[in-house]
Amino acid sequence: MSSTNGLPYLGALDAVKRIENALTERDAARKASNSELDAAHTEAERLLSAARTAGTRAGEQRRAALLAEADADADAIRATGAAEAQEIGRRASTEGDALAAEFTAILLVEEP
Repeated sequence: MSSTNGLPYLGALDAVKRIENALTERDAARKASNSELDAAHTEAERLLSAARTAGTRAGEQRRAALLAEADADADAIRATGAAEAQEIGRRASTEGDALAAEFTAILLVEEP
């Protein structure tokens, strides 16, 4: 089998060259896509790291805010408790004085 110009299997040689070119192009495309994929992975890792840092920072800020709020609530509860204790102490003192006055009056009553 020979072609019109006398070279055998010229079509097969062209087919092999086309296959080699396709393989070369495929390899180049694979390298390019791998490079893009590596860049995307690197960017994804950077974004994840930044998100973790931001999440940690936000958590620390939230924790500090909650602790500050709890401290303020505790101060208010202590102040209210101290005021109530003073009021109870004042009433107990007043009632004790009144009771002492009543007993004193009973004891000082002259018997007929």
